Amino acid sequence: MRLFIVLSCAAVIHCLSMARMRPLECVVPRAHVPKLQMSSVTGLAVDGQVSNLSIDWSFLDAAFIITCPNVDGSNQRLERALDTLDHVGLRELTEVREFATDDKDRVRGCYSSHISVLQEAEQRLRGKANINVLVLEDNLEVSPRISQDTLDAVEHFIRCSAGNAGVCPDMVHLAYIMYVPGLSVERHSQHIVRLRCSPDSVLGTTAYIITRRGLDTLLQEHATNGYVDAIPNVMARLFADSRFAAFPMPFHRAASVKSLVNSQLDALRSLLFQPQVFTLWERLLVGSGKNTNVLFPSLCLLLLLGALGGFSETATAILANRRGESVGLALPVLSAALATSCLVVLGYGLALAPKPQPLTEPDTTQLPSR
Repeated sequence: MRLFIVLSCAAVIHCLSMARMRPLECVVPRAHVPKLQMSSVTGLAVDGQVSNLSIDWSFLDAAFIITCPNVDGSNQRLERALDTLDHVGLRELTEVREFATDDKDRVRGCYSSHISVLQEAEQRLRGKANINVLVLEDNLEVSPRISQDTLDAVEHFIRCSAGNAGVCPDMVHLAYIMYVPGLSVERHSQHIVRLRCSPDSVLGTTAYIITRRGLDTLLQEHATNGYVDAIPNVMARLFADSRFAAFPMPFHRAASVKSLVNSQLDALRSLLFQPQVFTLWERLLVGSGKNTNVLFPSLCLLLLLGALGGFSETATAILANRRGESVGLALPVLSAALATSCLVVLGYGLALAPKPQPLTEPDTTQLPSR
């Protein structure tokens, strides 16, 4: 029953994503710069439970977290995110970059904040052939399935060694949104999957590692065309065959963090981004190898059949009771109610979906220099 409800809610996000919803971030940076050092942590706290786990991030050359403070200067989102990073030994290694909101075009604000951080990384690491830059957003949460084995696999993979079978990644997601249309997750190795999707499938930028080749490609695209689309869409277009993800995801979007764009879906989002929910969907995507454009319609068909079957059984049971037969009504009524409620949730999600946003004309305006 829980799986049934979860998958129906996932279908809502799939439908909403087809309307190309986009995230909010910011534009003018202010810096807090700690020194990046090797770090590990033992005794990871996840959901109030402590496990003996050591996380080593020494393979990173730089780590940034993007955030937008409130007008009064307070920033509860950042405080929560830094506490989260403290659990995995990343707080002291991560440099905070604050941006003032771009209320005229929030998608541009998100794009500009990521480009600004990547430009800083390029300037600092200029001349170094192989780099690994971690970029985070303040809506992240630690996954209960984070492990050193997964991160060791990521480190090995991004080195483009012979063990990667000649595949060199431009970026590796440590978190991504799995409820988007057109997404296929292909198993590359035990802890690495390849992400394939259309340019309009917004996988998010909650946590990702970008390599030298990916960094150069993205900044060259910006230098040539400027801002034309949301940053996740640009990445999807540029890295169609070279975008990968850790499996299981070490991080995920926090269920408790309110959206800065579409707050009407906060209640639904609070369900979908619960660890027990997204880990189940992650296993289904990776295990089946099926595109979400196949999984979601199949789900909708099952819901419809379930609702029709439940109503049919309920009607049959009611008629049997009227003839004096002893027939239980609880199960068919429950089945019909559950399937119908899931279909109502789908309709509600579609009703809330915003209209597609047109692409913006190229903006070659230079970002503020550092």
